[in-house]
Amino acid sequence: MLALRMLANTSGKAVQLAMFSSLCLPASTWPLLLASSIRPTPSFGRRYSSSEKRVHLSPSPTSLSCAGLTRISDNIGRKTRVQNKPLPSVPNRLPYLAAFVATALASWAAFAAYATNNEKLSSSVFKSVVSQVKSSSQVAQLLSSPTCHNPPKPTSHPITLKPKPWLGATCRVKGSVNMMQGRVDLSFKITNAPEKTNAGTVYFTSVRANKHAPFEILRFLVVNDKTGESISLLDHGKLSTIDVDSGDIVQHIP
Repeated sequence: MLALRMLANTSGKAVQLAMFSSLCLPASTWPLLLASSIRPTPSFGRRYSSSEKRVHLSPSPTSLSCAGLTRISDNIGRKTRVQNKPLPSVPNRLPYLAAFVATALASWAAFAAYATNNEKLSSSVFKSVVSQVKSSSQVAQLLSSPTCHNPPKPTSHPITLKPKPWLGATCRVKGSVNMMQGRVDLSFKITNAPEKTNAGTVYFTSVRANKHAPFEILRFLVVNDKTGESISLLDHGKLSTIDVDSGDIVQHIP
């Protein structure tokens, strides 16, 4: 639209100048007048319609790259100041970790030992063995202390289990009780109460050949830890087997 308007204006002026020059001016000046009339005049403050678009010229990539290179070249000659700061000290956590692991392992080992010992204490075979030891007069005489040296007259006291403080004041039972595999092997400490001057060790061992065969008691021995004397309850009590159902030590009747 703008081009058409400019063309219309210039064509009208050219016609007017041609008419005027034909009347007043010579023919040699007509091209100059025509060229001056065709040159567009600048428009200040002109508003563009919605259909017209303005053209904005953006800087070329070459000019941008040249400006960037100029800045980089300016920074190359400058000296960079580096501040050296000491690094913060990191605490050594290895001792704490080692102490935690050691405490955890010790706690687990103590709990496992306590649980296993309580399982043996609650077994019917162990209770039967302790009952036979406490009711035996020979064991009471073995752990008794004489009143005088000449002649020796022992005084008997009831037999009790020797407790261990680190097991919660309970007796420590060594060995294993495995009725399914047919093997019972126990050893524990006893003492004479209330004096607790003498202590002894009870050894009990019983096995069976197969699951249909009866248990055979191989050892039922009480040893005085102070004097070294021993007594076999297997010979005195005529005990030879273990009842599988109740866990009691009984005499085998074929």
